[in-house]
Amino acid sequence: MDFKADWHDMLKEIMGAKWGLDTKGITEDVPVHYFNAAQRRIPVKPRALLVSDVFHCPPEHLLGWTQIKKKVEQGQDLSPHLSKLIDEIGKTDLMLSDWGVYHLHLGTELKGRYIARTGPLLFARVTEDDFYAISIYSHDDWTDADIVETIHRNWPESIAHWVLKGMQPAEKLTSDQRKTLRKKRYNSFVQVSDGTTYAPIGGGYVFSGHSIFAITEMDKEHDFLECLERLIPGLMPKLLPELHKRGYLEGADIRVSLVLTDLAYFAHFTEYNIAIELQKRRPGPWRTAISRNAKDLK
Repeated sequence: MDFKADWHDMLKEIMGAKWGLDTKGITEDVPVHYFNAAQRRIPVKPRALLVSDVFHCPPEHLLGWTQIKKKVEQGQDLSPHLSKLIDEIGKTDLMLSDWGVYHLHLGTELKGRYIARTGPLLFARVTEDDFYAISIYSHDDWTDADIVETIHRNWPESIAHWVLKGMQPAEKLTSDQRKTLRKKRYNSFVQVSDGTTYAPIGGGYVFSGHSIFAITEMDKEHDFLECLERLIPGLMPKLLPELHKRGYLEGADIRVSLVLTDLAYFAHFTEYNIAIELQKRRPGPWRTAISRNAKDLK
C-alpha cells in the first residue's frame, strides 16, 4: 500500500479534470501544486459583501463592479474575473500568499473563458463567508501597504490572528523595498499607522514562491496518511476470513489502496472488493473536492 501515492493521483485527477491543468510534468510535491492551485481559486458559494471606507470605483468600470457584486452575493463563479495564470500550474500569486488578497478584473464581456482584462483591478480579501472589497488599484500596487492598512481599519477582527504582539519592525518598508523582498521570496511584516504589526496574512511563501500553507497542508496530510497505513496490520486478523472466502491464498500479496468519499477514508482491498472505513473525513480546504459515493464500496 502507498496511501500517499494514491492521494497524489486523486489530486492530479482533480487538477486535470476539474480545473483543466496540465499535470503531466508534475512528478514531485503534487500536493504543493494542488494546494497552490486551490488557494488561487475562489470556491463558489454566496458570501456577504463588505465594502471599505475608501472604496471607489471609476465610472467606466461600474458595470463590471456591479457584475462582481451580484456574483458574490448570489454565489456565482468568480473564476472568469481572476488572473489567466491560474491555468498555469507552476505559477504563484505572491500578493495572495503574502497578504491573502485576490485581484479581480472589472471587464464585462467574456473573451474565451475569461472576462476582458482591465487596467484597474479590484483587490479583495475572501474568506469562507465574506468578501471584503478593499478598493480599486492598478497593476503597480501589489506591494502598497495601504492595502493592509485598509483591511485593518475596516475589519481588524478578520485579521486579528496575524497580529504580532510585542513585536515591531525596525522601520517601515517602502513599496519598492517590499517588491524587492517578494522577488527574492523573503517574507516581511507590515506595520500600520496605529503601530499594529502583522505577520503575512496570507500565510507567507517559501523560496519556490509556493505558499507556506501549501507546504504545511501537504506535510500534515502525509503524516495522517502514514498513521492510517499503520492501522492496516492490526485489522488483518478480522479481515482474513472474508478475504479467504473471496479467493485469497495464504501468503499472497494484497494490494490495499486509499479511497475517499464525502464521509470517510477507506482502505480498499482492490482484488477482493472489500473496503473498510478507517477514519471519518475531517473538514479542510481541499477535502470536499474529492468525492466517491460510499455505495460504490462493498
